[in-house]
Amino acid sequence: MRVLLRSDASTGSGVGHLVRNLALAEAARARGWEVALLGAVDAPLGRRLVDAAGLTVLPARDLDPATVRALGTDVLHVDHYEVHGDLRGHGPLVSSMEDGVFGRRPADVVVDSTLGAEHVARPDDGSGTVLLGVAYAPLRDSVRAARRATRPAAGRSVAPGVLVVMGGTDAFGVGAAAARVAELAGAAGVRVVATGAAADRVRAQAPGAEVLGPQDDLPALAATADVVLSAAGTSVWELACIGAPTALVAVTENQRTGYERAVRAGVAVGLGPVDAVRSLAKGPVAVLRDLLADPARRDALRSAGRALVDGLGADRVLDAWWAGSGRPVVVARPASVADADVLLRWRNDPATRASSRDQDPVPRAAHLRWLDGVLAAPDRVLLVVERTGVPVGTVRFDREDASLWEVSITLAPEARGRGLAEQVLAAAEATWRAAAGTAPAVLACVRPGNTASARLFEAAGYRRRDRSAPDGLDAFVKQGR
Repeated sequence: MRVLLRSDASTGSGVGHLVRNLALAEAARARGWEVALLGAVDAPLGRRLVDAAGLTVLPARDLDPATVRALGTDVLHVDHYEVHGDLRGHGPLVSSMEDGVFGRRPADVVVDSTLGAEHVARPDDGSGTVLLGVAYAPLRDSVRAARRATRPAAGRSVAPGVLVVMGGTDAFGVGAAAARVAELAGAAGVRVVATGAAADRVRAQAPGAEVLGPQDDLPALAATADVVLSAAGTSVWELACIGAPTALVAVTENQRTGYERAVRAGVAVGLGPVDAVRSLAKGPVAVLRDLLADPARRDALRSAGRALVDGLGADRVLDAWWAGSGRPVVVARPASVADADVLLRWRNDPATRASSRDQDPVPRAAHLRWLDGVLAAPDRVLLVVERTGVPVGTVRFDREDASLWEVSITLAPEARGRGLAEQVLAAAEATWRAAAGTAPAVLACVRPGNTASARLFEAAGYRRRDRSAPDGLDAFVKQGR
């Protein structure tokens, strides 16, 4: 698959659209797809992010039919409010990112990752697949890494500090006032991400604040903060995924909906109108002071955000692109000798061995003998499961008797943490059932204490058996029909 991503990033408009496209680019390249960016990247932070990603940037141009055809892509994804018209019918699958009414256009795949978008009627404009809600928010690998990082407890500081982040560029000059609000609210320390004229304004208006300068890994920085004071743009969902207690300002009108819904969902507190922040009104100061004084509230924000945003939105969007091309997203196929090396790598991964019956590493020669035997055995079925054409796991079925087979599953190390285990198991079961029929029951044996595997099989309809397996493992059985 070849993907072209259309967005701009400038000092005046910010880098939010670009950051969403970078998340999609990371996910696409992880699947072995080719990716290029079409647009003008003038903001210094945007240029650094693009350079770090190693993305090819093509000059911005009008997306007329001749241009679309000449680009030779499989997917054209547009995240830009000023690109208008219906781009479909000129070659690639057309995908469009919108934020409510902003950036709305017909497309083969439409994404509106605004919280609550799934509950608001969208006009029927002939679009194909429509993905609505924060589950489809494209978030970068750095966000998921920050989510896994250790965060300080909400009550760590007697008077917690505040990190002020008004977008990648602070295009509307709110950062200095926000920093002063944090000082007036009694923050123990105020750090502000700002550069250039925005940094000068912070030094003039909030002289006690520490100006950090440009930050290329804001998620990692936010993971260390007691409270983050942020604009209500695309960073809201990054902060929620990380679990950063957040206070929001709706800096522009297109941020208003996301601001209101985030506050209602309990993943952030709202400081009120942007003019109240700029004027240092009592309301925003009081709201932030209350949050700084309430560790339980900060813990509640952290938990609500992490529960709401899992960081897998980019993968869900890419699945829709793949399905839109007419190909199944997750499929199981018979393993072959050509899979030997990848199966050995998965088998010898430390986490895989820790949950296996035999926890010793397997030599390659022994693995090849085993694979030859499995492929030749009439009572064993070994499947490789692929997602969008990329192998992500293997499932084996071993016949115990005429009415019972045992199942075992291994997920590729690089596929973990993406919510794929249930899909891998379901795809493999469907393929196996097509040959074995619906009558046999299936047995899964799980090491005691392996709660993730136990939850996987229970979610797939397996029920824990009263007695353990002969080797002491917990036994789960799914009855046939």
